[in-house]
Amino acid sequence: PDVLHAVFAKLGFSEEYVEQKFGAMINAFKYGAPPHAGLAYGVDRMFMELVGESNIREIIAFPKNGNGVDVMMNSPSAVDPEQKAELGL
Repeated sequence: PDVLHAVFAKLGFSEEYVEQKFGAMINAFKYGAPPHAGLAYGVDRMFMELVGESNIREIIAFPKNGNGVDVMMNSPSAVDPEQKAELGL
C-alpha cells in the first residue's frame, strides 16, 4: 500500500481522493497480493464444468451482478468532470 500511495502522490492525487476512489483496493493489498505471475489459467471455467454449474457468477469469488456492477468495489463508479476534460471526453 505504501508504494500505491507514493504512485498516487506522484500523479498529483490527494490522500482524500485516493481513499475515496481506491480505498477498498488499497485496503485489500494490505494483506498482500495473490501470487499470480501475470497468468490466468481459466481455473474458474474449468471448475464450473467440473461441478456442472451453468453460470460462472456462481463460481467466481467476486462476480459482477446482472447490471455489470462489482458491488464489493463499487465499480464502475462515476468519473469526475475534470478527469473527463483532461481525457478530452
